[in-house]
Amino acid sequence: MKRPAIGAKAALFCGSILTAAVAASGAAAQAASDSNIIQEVVVTAQRRSERLESVPMSITAVTPQQIAKSGITNIHELSRVTPGVQINLAGAFTQPAIRGVTTLTNGTNVENNVAVYVDGFYNPNSNDINMDLANLASIEILKGPQGTLYGRNATGGAILINTLAPSKDYSGRIEGTYARFNDRRVSGYISGPISDRLRFSLAGYTRDSDGYIKKADPANTSQTKGHAAPIDQRSVRFKLEGDVTSKLVATLGLNYSAVNDPRGILFSGFDHVPPTIPASVRAPRFGTAAFNGVNRNLVITQETTLKLAYDTPIGTLTSYTGFQHRHNKSAFDTDGTYLNNVYAVISLPQDTFQQAFDYNITAIDKLDLVVGGMYFHDNIKTDGGNQVYLGGNLFNKNFFSQHTEALAFYVDGTYHISDQLSLTLGGRYSYDAKQFVFLPISANGAITPVAAGIPPFTVDTRFKTINRKFTPRAVLRYEIAPRTNVYASYSKGFRAGAFNGSGATDPRLVTPTKPETITAYEVGFKTARSWVRFDAAAFYYDYKNLNVSLTVPNPFCPNPANCSITTLFANAPQAKIHGIDGQVTFTPVEKLNIRIGGAWLRARYGTFTNASGTGVNPVTNLNVSPQIQDWSDQQMARAPKFTGNIGVDYEIDNVVGGKVLLAGNYNYTDGYVVNNASLYGPLFAASNPTLAKSQRFRQGAYSLLSLQATWSDPTDRYWVTVYGNNLTDTSYRMISSGSVSAGDYSVPGEPRVYGVKVGYKF
Repeated sequence: MKRPAIGAKAALFCGSILTAAVAASGAAAQAASDSNIIQEVVVTAQRRSERLESVPMSITAVTPQQIAKSGITNIHELSRVTPGVQINLAGAFTQPAIRGVTTLTNGTNVENNVAVYVDGFYNPNSNDINMDLANLASIEILKGPQGTLYGRNATGGAILINTLAPSKDYSGRIEGTYARFNDRRVSGYISGPISDRLRFSLAGYTRDSDGYIKKADPANTSQTKGHAAPIDQRSVRFKLEGDVTSKLVATLGLNYSAVNDPRGILFSGFDHVPPTIPASVRAPRFGTAAFNGVNRNLVITQETTLKLAYDTPIGTLTSYTGFQHRHNKSAFDTDGTYLNNVYAVISLPQDTFQQAFDYNITAIDKLDLVVGGMYFHDNIKTDGGNQVYLGGNLFNKNFFSQHTEALAFYVDGTYHISDQLSLTLGGRYSYDAKQFVFLPISANGAITPVAAGIPPFTVDTRFKTINRKFTPRAVLRYEIAPRTNVYASYSKGFRAGAFNGSGATDPRLVTPTKPETITAYEVGFKTARSWVRFDAAAFYYDYKNLNVSLTVPNPFCPNPANCSITTLFANAPQAKIHGIDGQVTFTPVEKLNIRIGGAWLRARYGTFTNASGTGVNPVTNLNVSPQIQDWSDQQMARAPKFTGNIGVDYEIDNVVGGKVLLAGNYNYTDGYVVNNASLYGPLFAASNPTLAKSQRFRQGAYSLLSLQATWSDPTDRYWVTVYGNNLTDTSYRMISSGSVSAGDYSVPGEPRVYGVKVGYKF
């Protein structure tokens, strides 16, 4: 039988969503009861509490129960239950993509274009968001540009993570996990009243894992010895909530976390490796690694937050005040071998202050109005210099600092023209100013000249950029039946320009990127009944000035014979994105729940003839980088044409005196570019023009299957879970890229994992 084309597969799967909804309707019409009523979902995507089906935008709301049933443990795995979402690593940095909108620039000083908020506070650090998901209340994934309400660099969308809040009654929970690869986890939560007006909550999480990547034995690299990327996490979240008056509620948060996940900084090459690197000093196969020294990617975060909610006669005024101190500490071997070549040590403290206000006004007849603003202040700098060692000796230190100051004001109002028809208009004004300083210092303390004939950086060299942008949105929603709506929306998004934190080869080339802008059009349908919830949306994006790395000849070089082309941050002119996605949840029979989601996506670069890529020389079979390549009409990174997921759970009563919940999740991802959209390149143009235009670092289509069984006692206080993730042991890549020095390197995703959980709650 001929395999269906991608478009056919997408149509079949999207059709299956509609078929499932119709089938669920028929089943429920035959036998509806209280036991198969789907839980109502409330979201805050418009900065007010609303039913999911009433919000005219595409949202995936993920509950803690769904996370547990799907085998999800960290933020990277949210794509297993969220069609159209990919979350990958690019080196040390976690980079989400929603509907193909992502970034190809990275660095501790570079903010993603999918904004992440935890308990209402924005997180600018792409290292810090690499977290396990524990002690959660909910997660909301907002698809499409959030130019108005969550518009801080949110051209792709936003991920809203809410942790458990203090409760008025005593409650608690503790769960321990042991899994393959000596993975040990403990999470706990306790909450309750201190007095009639004061409540607290304390949540903790710890994880120690040897990791699934083995380290090659330096005495015999055909064998392995030890662990290349152990994962360690610690977190504590304390909240104190008090009724200051009958109108004012204050919540103080004190949070600490330490995350060490070095998988993204393993650079062991497996293909196109230079002949100067013998097999005896490098990793023998995919899934292993070789390196000198310590392999570490540690982020320590200390955070203090204060949320004030004041009930006024016309609505609720909410204030968010937060201060975060982060310290990124990394050490890694850049050539990924046991040769004593290049080794880097990085230390970057970061201080962030933010203040936001939301005024949710409800006193105006027929109008739901939100008025707000945000102030953001961020400082990041090297601590002692980013040190580069060559042959075991200090070669140079790179000092840089970046100061960001941003302001935003927004208003968003929904006017109910009639009982069925409403119009939403909103807008956000953003101001973003950055000051950047870069200074390379040699081992002997001298300012480093970067090449012959090029002046060195000076101590006082500073670079500034200021971006201003107004981003509107307009939505028309019509309720065709109770809890059934259709909508059409227009919105814009904005991401401020960025500097290259690793510097340029010439100080005159240190320029910021232009800000990204995106214009989005979306039409959607949503419905919810006691037995089914369904939504689908079609969208089109006009995406301009994408932030990318760009390779150009140095226009200031006085002697071309001594100067090569240089890589800097720049902009791809344009991309076009369109697609359709949807999801349905239903209960066809008592105690059986089914969740299906699917997305078809076409995300392509526009005219982009001067992209920076890592190509191949067909004569030497070695990598060529940086190389000027034509990426016009190529698939964008992290934008598979089709993704889909199916989740099922079924509860069985009277099993060994309790009940058993059986759950499974299956997700499919079509072939896609993981994080590097490079081609084989123009050196193949004469001998193999098709290969010359083919993308090199692609992950083929793959599927993941997770299953689990949970037994709980009759009181529902104790439980034991046996689970397995990636049960088919599918091999896939979470990083895939290449360099001249190491060849093509890649890091595998997690293989088959099985384990047991034991828990208690009250």
